[in-house]
Amino acid sequence: MSVSDDSSITLLKLLSTSFRCNSISSMDTDTFIVSTWWHERPVRTIDLQGNVGDIQHKLLPDKDNGLLDSPCTYISSTNTLMFSDWCQDTVYMCELTSGEGHVIKSDKIVVPSGVCAGPAGTVFVCSEGTNTIVQLSQDGEILMTHDVGMGRPHAVSLNRDGTRLVVSNWTTGQNIIKLFHVSK
Repeated sequence: MSVSDDSSITLLKLLSTSFRCNSISSMDTDTFIVSTWWHERPVRTIDLQGNVGDIQHKLLPDKDNGLLDSPCTYISSTNTLMFSDWCQDTVYMCELTSGEGHVIKSDKIVVPSGVCAGPAGTVFVCSEGTNTIVQLSQDGEILMTHDVGMGRPHAVSLNRDGTRLVVSNWTTGQNIIKLFHVSK
């Protein structure tokens, strides 16, 4: 897809898959990492030619994922995959080059959903069960929790220059999107 200055979009290519995607993150200019719904592999890669691959990491579980339980994001600067599992109240931080990683469980992370790369190698995680956004360090330590003033924050994204955080929720009848300023 291409987005022009006047915000019109143009389809560049259609890629068919044998699996349903939950989230998608750019790995490089030609490859994307996607999390799946109801598939034995929670995370796959797909390139612009439609070639599908697997992400191999000791922390990634092999299981049938439930609907919406495994959003992921890729952090290119550290070659790290972040993967949330809301059924297990767990966030996985998988460094893909070394094979090292962290399993993050905390009473501050309950029903984790959306994840996104933050400033300076940090990561933002939606914690639907605590109605907060949790900020993690590169090593998986909890740096802060942010009360975003909404029920069940579900998806989170940061703009390119890292100054604005967008959060949407998953609450029937109260669906909202909030934009926050991020101090550096």
